[in-house]
Amino acid sequence: MYTIIETYNNIPFDPALTPAKGFSCYIPEASLLFDTGGDAAVLAANLRTLDIDLAEIKTLVLSHDHWDHVGGISAVLGKNPDLEVFVPAGFSEEKLAAIREQARATVTGEWREIEDGIASTGPCGGSIPEQSLAISTPEGFLIVAGCAHPHISRIIEIVKGHGPVFGAIGGFHTISEADRAALKTLAYLAPSHCTEDLEVIVKENSGRIHPGGAGIQHILP
Repeated sequence: MYTIIETYNNIPFDPALTPAKGFSCYIPEASLLFDTGGDAAVLAANLRTLDIDLAEIKTLVLSHDHWDHVGGISAVLGKNPDLEVFVPAGFSEEKLAAIREQARATVTGEWREIEDGIASTGPCGGSIPEQSLAISTPEGFLIVAGCAHPHISRIIEIVKGHGPVFGAIGGFHTISEADRAALKTLAYLAPSHCTEDLEVIVKENSGRIHPGGAGIQHILP
């Protein structure tokens, strides 16, 4: 069983945490951080408040190289000498070189298991190279998306090639009719961050929506 703690989000939830533009979440059972938000000081402060030790983070997965997902990386680099960073193929070469000065870095070009029960989708197509996480649960995969620039429907389609999809959380940037239809097939939804038409999505998926925001914890089955 995995727990996903939203450590950075522009949508507030826990008043003890600072909301700021960006997204990040932590899976303590795997010591895995997904994205770093946009500001290192905010990320570090939020992690301290949540009693998450930066030195214990052993895996960092970056969804894509936009500033509000990688801007906080300096809070993480250099804290654990064994840190491994996963970036999608097409990630900024300049940023990748800077990461490799302080950590091991792996470029994912396709579906790849990162930890037991946690996989990267690899880049999902479109003009912005972006990977998402797919976390295995007894009810199917839960997708963790940074922004879902390739469209959440496309990400769901890719993950379905490896098994049923139970839910999706994170940012669902641009929402198309196909995205709205795909979201209606999922049992667990927690859209936040950059999600367009958030109120519409919440209304259309009443009963399956869960809150997203800084400090939220998703306890998976």
